[in-house]
Amino acid sequence: MNKTQKKIIGIIPARYASSRLPGKPLLDICGKPLLQRVWEAVTGSVLLSRVVIATDDDRISELCKSIGSECVMTPSSLPSGTDRVLYAYGFLGEDAGYVLNIQGDEPLLTGEVIDLLLSSFVHSGADVGTLVKAIDTYDDLFSPSVVKVVAGVKNEALYFSRNVIPHLRDYPVREWLEHYKFLKHIGIYAYKTEVLKKIANLPQSELEKAEKLEQLRFLENGYTIHCTETDTELIGVDTPEDLERVRDWFSVK
Repeated sequence: MNKTQKKIIGIIPARYASSRLPGKPLLDICGKPLLQRVWEAVTGSVLLSRVVIATDDDRISELCKSIGSECVMTPSSLPSGTDRVLYAYGFLGEDAGYVLNIQGDEPLLTGEVIDLLLSSFVHSGADVGTLVKAIDTYDDLFSPSVVKVVAGVKNEALYFSRNVIPHLRDYPVREWLEHYKFLKHIGIYAYKTEVLKKIANLPQSELEKAEKLEQLRFLENGYTIHCTETDTELIGVDTPEDLERVRDWFSVK
């Protein structure tokens, strides 16, 4: 794995504010805050050289101190997690080949899944790497909060949508999962460092505005996104229902 000789820095952007789950990073999951669960999982990676939490909130900074995580304070005016990641990377003064943007609401992540993504992405030569997983329920298939992706023969993303893609013309809707492997997108991104710097400065694209999906900005501007498939079940915590599902998972672990 010669290409992975270059440093890979992992950054977890974490905002306290959340319209649906206020204080989401600090919500308790069976005795530990959500963000701590994510950080502990990420530090299990053997390919990441360094893991840092980027936040604009003192309460999250205090959590970082208590668990021993590196923390970079970022301006609250930054408009997105990508901007927060780029700011934190610049603050660190690193000279890494790759940067991993890890969502702070994916507590079921593992170091093994992260390393699978990183290894596959680095060897692909693509500009950006991300995770996908087969959809196995109709609730997920038709939920607009579950982002779908279609990829080409080189596992490069062709399009992302909140709608079902592709449309299976020859089958009844309730038979679709029997005839096609639909993929959901897991919002974790690995970037070539020079690509991250360019992407962060791009204006919002029309497709991005339509679907409210930042990754469409990358595709519209000609950047390639390599998709790595995992069979690990991951639950992003976006709603109170997600939070209860994750708590149930940890309670029986």
